Amino acid sequence: MLSRTLMAIVVGGSFLVAAPIVSPQVSYAYADSKMETAAIDLVEKLGSEAVSILSDKTLSNTEKQDKFAYLVERDFDMNVISRFVLGKNWRKASDDEKAEYQDLFQTYIIKTYQKRIGEYSGENLKIIKSKPLNKKEYLVNSEIIRPKGPKINLDWRVRESKSGELKIIDIMVENVSMALTHRDEFTSVISQNGGKVAALIEKLRSHIAEASN
Repeated sequence: MLSRTLMAIVVGGSFLVAAPIVSPQVSYAYADSKMETAAIDLVEKLGSEAVSILSDKTLSNTEKQDKFAYLVERDFDMNVISRFVLGKNWRKASDDEKAEYQDLFQTYIIKTYQKRIGEYSGENLKIIKSKPLNKKEYLVNSEIIRPKGPKINLDWRVRESKSGELKIIDIMVENVSMALTHRDEFTSVISQNGGKVAALIEKLRSHIAEASN
């Protein structure tokens, strides 16, 4: 279901997702507003905490996975992401299916990327700039600097919620959206199964069970 190549790039070299390191000095000269600066702060904090977890040799892989899950739940708007990923099929789903799907989606994302936490190998995340996309959304541009190999462009889409909190709603690796990638894959699963959201739910259950072993 998941694009393995894209997942390997994102997890091996960053966070979602599994852990960017933010360079010690981040320039805020590009931030034209308080919220733009806050968007940079969000990514910086996420990266700093994530690398602290990954580089902590006193933690077991299980402990790292638990802390990783906490960061995802705290900094990503999984309700917004999951609904976007389901696309037009959201309207087809029953209330029970919507609730179960959103619970499963978050677990699916966490379990999928937790399995690759051990692949971190010293990459650094360099924040380049932040810019507004509209009144509520900001794009934080960054680069993954790898010990070996070319840099990778990594962009973070951040949205201000109704409560005023900033949350990450998408990550783009070399201009390829993670949310859109999942959306295409989920739409394909549903289309191949008579348009039934229940088929996707079963697929997610199966994937989570496999990832848990």
